[in-house]
Amino acid sequence: MKKNVYLNEYNVLMGMGDATYLPLATGILRAFAESDPDLSAAYAFKPFLFHPSDPEKILAAYDEEPAVAGFSISMWNEQLSLVVAARVKEQWPDCLIVFGGPQCPHAPTDYFALHPFIDASVKAEGEEAFAAILKRNLVSRDFSDIPNVSFRDPDTGLVQTNTVGIEFVRDMDEYPSPYLEGLYDYLFEGDAEVKNLQAIIETNRGCPFLCTFCYWGRGGNTRKYRFHGLDRVKAEIGWVADRGIQYLFNADSNFGMHRRDEDIAQFLVESKVRTGFPDKFRTCWGKNTSERIFKLGALFHEYELEKGITLARQSNNEEVLTNIKRDNIRLDAFTTLQQQFNDLDVPIYAELILGLPGETYESWKSGIQDLLASGLKNQLFVYQAEVYPNTELGDPNYQDQFGIKTKRTILSEIHGKVRDASRVQEFQDIIVETATMPVSDWRRMTVFSVVTMLMHSMKLGFYVLAYLADRYGAKHVDVIEFIIESKSTSSSNLIASEVSGLFDYTDALLAGGGRGIHLPNYGDIYWDAEEGCFLRITEDIAVFYEELELLLIQFLKDRGDKPNLAELHEVLIYQRMRIPGFDVPDLVEKTFESNIPEYFEALFGTSPIDMESTPQRLLCTPTDFKGDHIRFARETILWGRKSGTLLVLVDPETTYLKADTKMVDRHAESIEGLTLFDKRNKFQGFTAKTTN
Repeated sequence: MKKNVYLNEYNVLMGMGDATYLPLATGILRAFAESDPDLSAAYAFKPFLFHPSDPEKILAAYDEEPAVAGFSISMWNEQLSLVVAARVKEQWPDCLIVFGGPQCPHAPTDYFALHPFIDASVKAEGEEAFAAILKRNLVSRDFSDIPNVSFRDPDTGLVQTNTVGIEFVRDMDEYPSPYLEGLYDYLFEGDAEVKNLQAIIETNRGCPFLCTFCYWGRGGNTRKYRFHGLDRVKAEIGWVADRGIQYLFNADSNFGMHRRDEDIAQFLVESKVRTGFPDKFRTCWGKNTSERIFKLGALFHEYELEKGITLARQSNNEEVLTNIKRDNIRLDAFTTLQQQFNDLDVPIYAELILGLPGETYESWKSGIQDLLASGLKNQLFVYQAEVYPNTELGDPNYQDQFGIKTKRTILSEIHGKVRDASRVQEFQDIIVETATMPVSDWRRMTVFSVVTMLMHSMKLGFYVLAYLADRYGAKHVDVIEFIIESKSTSSSNLIASEVSGLFDYTDALLAGGGRGIHLPNYGDIYWDAEEGCFLRITEDIAVFYEELELLLIQFLKDRGDKPNLAELHEVLIYQRMRIPGFDVPDLVEKTFESNIPEYFEALFGTSPIDMESTPQRLLCTPTDFKGDHIRFARETILWGRKSGTLLVLVDPETTYLKADTKMVDRHAESIEGLTLFDKRNKFQGFTAKTTN
């Protein structure tokens, strides 16, 4: 009888529909192993175990005695894998337990000691090593001559690590495709239980960069590029399209770096036009090849294939970039791309990592100021510096060099399904202190970053910040810092309460809490902190803008400026009109006393215009969510944040036209003492009924 092999690769449950990825890593392992006639004859591979669940349900799928149980572990499934593996070993002591994946230590002696049920582990790429383990297992459990393998000696119990590295295969097509071999087809047949599936495609392996926080390069030991043939790549895209899979993730390290990526991009467009699938293609973009990335990004935007283009800066500080070995990536490439994409209205988003060695509170704030002042129109994402095994950032010597201290926190996957009590808890390690960043500064930097994203990226103060910078020369970061540090002067304290809550949030992280925020009214998923703030604030949006207006007036006065109160008020009205709500807002049409709509439209391009005293009409076309909080959160944040559609749309037929009539009552002398509600009533009656 054939020996049974169970492959475990539990992937994250995403979004509001329990979507999960097909198990690519274990799929490739199985496809390569089964290409060997001896292994195909000796082993029976059971259905993939990739849907995360409680251990009892997973163990119930072990319906026959296992000879081998393989586990591909990442940050989001390590603890669950360990629990299941221990239970398998307890029930079937003779089962060979093999671990691999990026979370599996390359020097695993201590790991084996902590987890005595593990028999062998594979370092980095696993096709050749796993197949060799299966073949050797037919006669012995002495794996001492298999490259990239560590194992527990069956006689002594001591852990042996083979130091001989694997010879990487240049022709990646020697590894058969699990898609094209039909290994996942059973999931799409009949009444298969798992239907909401996403796919991952790999067109090449390798990364020329040595970023200390990343597993690519140093951890994966694959700096030299190796490629799958274009025919195979196209066939896999066709497989995805034929099965109606909407979301395709690309596992390449630098898409757009190679000329052949243009062919792949063109085929993706043709596939979507022909079949409608995949609807979205998510990738990690190249770092230094701005011309090709611009071309491909614009193409994907035209066909709505990509939510947004990533500009992964990580830090704007030269010392930090040197410390993390990223100084060979040109910052001017990011700036050029940003300007080009802005002109085409292609959504882009920049990524920064908080807590990298060498960063200080002032350098962090300065870097964010430079980024926002450069005209970043869409999104800024700030991530905590996560520390992974097998990276230089995770090396104790590297940590000692830069005074790095970490905290293990609960893993709550952003936009992933909230874990119920039956699910095994996972963890992640984040940096909370370095030689240049004490914990107190990390705390301030975290709150500062969340408020920045709330105001800029979630758009609650996007236009206001740009206006203050343009008209008063106020730095974005100074306004944000003022909002954080100031006490509300209004009768309510919505903003102060949110800021206080963010400091509580950072303290909870320091105590080991999770990064994700769960708001039951908005679905059973985790939100980022700034997204949680946004959702709460939109429940009381009028109060928020009343408080914000008073704060901004005080900010300008403290600087010694003489604010144009009427103009500032109208800017806040425009800002408010562009923010979506659960229901259609009461103000969707407005004639402004100046050319505010056109001013803001031009401000982020290459040809900004001046503010003029020319009345202009704005007609917004907001979505009516009819009070449906879950739909509102899904469409504005899950679908809209990265795609640049979070803001309320404006009617292009009637916007930016000069009004026939002048605004009535142009005075501003008594505006300072009015509440926002009084001001709104004062100006709301001035909407022009006609345009020219």
